[in-house]
Amino acid sequence: MWLVRLTIKKPMNQIDPKWFEEHEARNGEFRVKGIILANGAFADGSGGSILYNCSKEELDTYLSRDPLVVHDVVDYEAKEWNVTFSPKILV
Repeated sequence: MWLVRLTIKKPMNQIDPKWFEEHEARNGEFRVKGIILANGAFADGSGGSILYNCSKEELDTYLSRDPLVVHDVVDYEAKEWNVTFSPKILV
C-alpha cells in the first residue's frame, strides 16, 4: 500500500474549482474499485492524504493522471506503507 500526501502549492484564487471536482470524482471511482482505501483533505486546507492499494507502477500512472497533478496544483510525496488496520475500522 501507498500513503500519498498532497500539498497545495498555489493560492486558491489560481485554482480552477473543476480540477478539485475532477479529482474527487476520480477518487470516488477508485474507492468503489478498491484502489483507494481512504482519502481526505486536511482540516487546515493545506492538502490531504490518500491511501492507495496498488503496485508502484500503478501508483505512478494514477498520480500522473490526477487532475491536481496534471494542472500543477499540488506537490506529492508517496511512501510505501506496511499498514495494519484495527478491526474496528472495517465496518
